[in-house]
Amino acid sequence: MSKKQRIFYLDFIRVIAILLVIFIHASAIDTTKNIGTGQWQITKILNYFAHISVPLFFMISGTLLLNSKKTTSLSYTWKQRVPRVVIPFVLWSVISPIVVGIYVHSLSLHNVLTSVKNMLHQPTSPTLWFMYPLIGIYILSPIIKTFVQNATTEMLLYVTGIWLVTCSLLPSIAVMLPKNLAAILQLSPIANFFLVGGFTGYFILGYVLTRLHAEKTNSWWLILVFLIFGFAGNFISEAVPQIFDANNGYYVTSIFIPIMSVPAFILLQKWGSTIRNNFTVKTFEFLSPLVFGVYLIHNLLILYIEPFFMSHLPIQGIIATFIRYFAILILSIFIIWILNLIPGLNYLLTGNSHKRK
Repeated sequence: MSKKQRIFYLDFIRVIAILLVIFIHASAIDTTKNIGTGQWQITKILNYFAHISVPLFFMISGTLLLNSKKTTSLSYTWKQRVPRVVIPFVLWSVISPIVVGIYVHSLSLHNVLTSVKNMLHQPTSPTLWFMYPLIGIYILSPIIKTFVQNATTEMLLYVTGIWLVTCSLLPSIAVMLPKNLAAILQLSPIANFFLVGGFTGYFILGYVLTRLHAEKTNSWWLILVFLIFGFAGNFISEAVPQIFDANNGYYVTSIFIPIMSVPAFILLQKWGSTIRNNFTVKTFEFLSPLVFGVYLIHNLLILYIEPFFMSHLPIQGIIATFIRYFAILILSIFIIWILNLIPGLNYLLTGNSHKRK
């Protein structure tokens, strides 16, 4: 696969992933209303399937960073890569409590400073949780790169296997056991198997899939595995409410998510690599650099768009969900595109250092 094709399929997956992230948050309120109805079931299933998005982001990062020779450079890591995620994260961590304060009519310097001073401990906006493991992985990437470039395929599979069992399989089984038996499979924290929130496994997994040339796998088998584990995971998330948690049940303790994410990544890689239509390619290449900024801003827009549409739309159900979704998506892209045109501000708020044409 040529370099251009490889970059494009990652652009393709990156854009698909942000579309899924926005759908998760835009439809979240609908997963708590009219429970048991047909429309609720559809929304709930779509919302659950969309939770492959964060694993996809980490797998993209692993594919890019662990295949790059620059990753072993501590100077490049700290001068180029880390600032491009940390600076926008810090600034949006300040912007978020200001926007929320305006929304709830409780904006004050004291509230903003209180939120910001605790930023290392907890995010100032719920969706910013993603930045903590991402920054941790960026910092660790030179170490991980040094390991993977010297590791055999067998060793890489061994590492991902340990991650899958300790951070996903055992917690998934434990949460489904009766309370008096759950502790049997709970590993002590001092065992130190829990690596950077459990997301390091996805990071390495993205690299492993490119090394194994997983794109040769039959697409129909991939689709079947994705659907089976997706529907099974959705059913379990309803039957066992304890795993219905954005930071654990979906991404770490639920075995269904990594098993879904692998065929999803391979399928998107295969589909992205076959796209030749010039308009489609240009569209994804235009959107890809905006993804990080869209992620950082979209939840703030939901604060205002969601109540407006829920109050003024004459329709409800899945159609209303998608109308809100597209409104949030389009406005997020438009605002970040404008910010990306402003030299200096584009780097501070989106991590991009060049002017978009």
